[in-house]
Amino acid sequence: MKLYYIPTTRAVRPRWLLEEMGIAYDLVRVNMTMTKQSEYKELHPHGKVPVLVDGEVTIFESAAICTYLADKHIEMGFAPPLDSPERADYQQWLFYAAVTLEPPVEHYMFNVLPNLPEKLLPGFFRSETSLQESRQWFDRVAQPLREVLVGKNYLVANRLTTADIVTGGVLLWAKKLGMLLDDDPLTEYINGLMQRPAFGRADEDFYAKIAP
Repeated sequence: MKLYYIPTTRAVRPRWLLEEMGIAYDLVRVNMTMTKQSEYKELHPHGKVPVLVDGEVTIFESAAICTYLADKHIEMGFAPPLDSPERADYQQWLFYAAVTLEPPVEHYMFNVLPNLPEKLLPGFFRSETSLQESRQWFDRVAQPLREVLVGKNYLVANRLTTADIVTGGVLLWAKKLGMLLDDDPLTEYINGLMQRPAFGRADEDFYAKIAP
């Protein structure tokens, strides 16, 4: 099994899950030159990371990789069984993280870091939302997450699942960008996730160095 990886990117998320699972994998560190090569474009049509190659399976998109791994090894408990009522909550927060929570964080990031590569977000999209608007957008869409975490450490049945890893991956960006206040319940949630040993092994490059 190979995971194609660049530090500080969404590739941290499947690497973190693999570390939690204790599954052996080869980490292929990708650079920008490599992403432009035709061989790599066969793995990911946009030349991005992450990509997972597992035997005959090649899959990109961090949330898709994480759900693939969790379902393949469902006995490990990182995804509820298909016939479990908890499966609905699990899928809800997975999609929420990728579709609802991440866009304002990404827009905020491109306002703060305008020199990021054009292929990550085309220039004409970068100016459509201001820094303040992105922050307000994030605070609004994050509110349901704050509410569901009251009295809990994890999103689904109060145990770690892939929903926490994908949602946590988004919030880690928000934390680094200064979008989370110290008294925000999401800060406590993230700090707890960052204390997990598997998280430290997965992201020795960047996130693990953020002071809780």
